[in-house]
Amino acid sequence: MKAGVLTAPERIEVQEIEKPGIGIRDVLVKLHYCGICTLEQRMYTGQMKMQYPVIPGHEASGVIEEVGPEVALVRGDLKPGTRVALDLVSRCGECYYCRTGASNLCANRFKNGSRILGGFGEYRAVSSKQAFPVSEALSLEAAAFAEPVACCIRSLKKIGLSLAEDLLIVGAGPMGMMHLLVGMCMGARIFLSDPDTERLKTASRLGAFLTIDPVREDLPAIVRENTEGRGVDACVVTSPAHAALQSAFQATAPNGRVNIYTAYNEKLPLPTDANCIHRSEILVTGSEGRTEEDFLQAVRLLMFGKVDVTPLISRKVPFDGLEEGIRAALSSSTYRVLLDHES
Repeated sequence: MKAGVLTAPERIEVQEIEKPGIGIRDVLVKLHYCGICTLEQRMYTGQMKMQYPVIPGHEASGVIEEVGPEVALVRGDLKPGTRVALDLVSRCGECYYCRTGASNLCANRFKNGSRILGGFGEYRAVSSKQAFPVSEALSLEAAAFAEPVACCIRSLKKIGLSLAEDLLIVGAGPMGMMHLLVGMCMGARIFLSDPDTERLKTASRLGAFLTIDPVREDLPAIVRENTEGRGVDACVVTSPAHAALQSAFQATAPNGRVNIYTAYNEKLPLPTDANCIHRSEILVTGSEGRTEEDFLQAVRLLMFGKVDVTPLISRKVPFDGLEEGIRAALSSSTYRVLLDHES
């Protein structure tokens, strides 16, 4: 089978490799689409260190081609021909975090020998519990967004977003836009901040209540003007810019919550006075990945048509255009670039 193999930073090769076999409770999936996420971009540039060679890709969808002999014992909904979204981060199910409902922090998910990523291959063998069936009404392009949408669901759960609250999303990249879609589905009124004019226009079209350019406008003042002087109830930071994190604290109301969703390439101290957190009772958290429940909820929201990600599909590229696709994904002019395994 063909696979896009990262052999070194900024060096990805389309290679012919052996088609994976499956275990007794596994399924073999012929992949159709895989998103080129920030993770793959960081792997490609070398910002994220990995053992080489590695097949990147973790936002994938496809069709089951083969099932293990014991799959039917636990999953009658999985059979050859079933269309699925894939959760490509394995969880052990045995560690403390898995057993306490925080499988997104599984202690064994990235250990040597575990099957991780692999979405840039033609086929992927996964445990049956990692396959989530999708209806015929949902395109496989959209199904490939189940993983990032699940991460947004996890993110908004961490700050306890409630019906009719005000939410500020700092950063209008792909994840900012998906937070916008999920946040609206949860009944929030959403402010979105970004210095990119075109992205702000897209956010408005997708339903943001108010978009703000933090370079040319006073973000905290505008937020307070529209929230009776309080600030927002909750804030998610999806931009790695230092000023973005600072603005989150300035625009959040007393008793509000801030989630640092993005990752940083360097150690970054919190840009706020500890007394601000003390006196205003602002809660600060982070979020990492998603649980199986988050993933299932993402698939269902996509199938219900409650979250429409199709406006975020910027390009689809074939295997021989994979490197070009990664470079396009690195550009601020795109949202999500998909590897199209069928073209």
